[in-house]
Amino acid sequence: MVSMALVVVLWAGFVAVERLYPGVRGISAGLFPYLPLVMGVFLGAPLLSREYERGTHQFAWTQSISRSRWLAPQVGVAAVLALVTTGLVTALIWWSLRALPAELTGALPFTWALFALALGTFWSAVTRRTTVAMGAAFFGVAACQLMAEGLRNRAARELGWAPATLGAVEAAITAGLAGVLVAGAWWYVTRRDPG
Repeated sequence: MVSMALVVVLWAGFVAVERLYPGVRGISAGLFPYLPLVMGVFLGAPLLSREYERGTHQFAWTQSISRSRWLAPQVGVAAVLALVTTGLVTALIWWSLRALPAELTGALPFTWALFALALGTFWSAVTRRTTVAMGAAFFGVAACQLMAEGLRNRAARELGWAPATLGAVEAAITAGLAGVLVAGAWWYVTRRDPG
């Protein structure tokens, strides 16, 4: 929670610099692709692995709560936090630029945030180690962003798709992948040995 508050404060600083020095306009929008990386690494990856490393998952599971009921609020709160952070950063960028680039409109920034969170959570459930999950989330999100950028450019060039169509297709794909990753994390949490 604190890390996401720091992200918003950092972007507010970028926006303040843009407002004071118009020559650097666009830095906040240019750095926006790194926001999902931050969410996957600092919000998703430690979500479950921190519990495994401290052993608090065993205490929770010996109570009258199922593993699914233990997992749902953790992932739900993290998802809400990711969406709120993305919304605040997007609003700050809009306030600075008075317009949003095509890749920051619609549901696309929000689905990328959820995808990064889900990828970090998945690796957190699989590895049970925070640092390993953080590395896997970082490289996984970065690789997916690079592939999406290449596919987006190719579809725009060869198929002539409009930016709004590309954004909608990309948002649907990232949202679907996020759902699959959360289901995978749930499967690992509910089926694995608690030790």
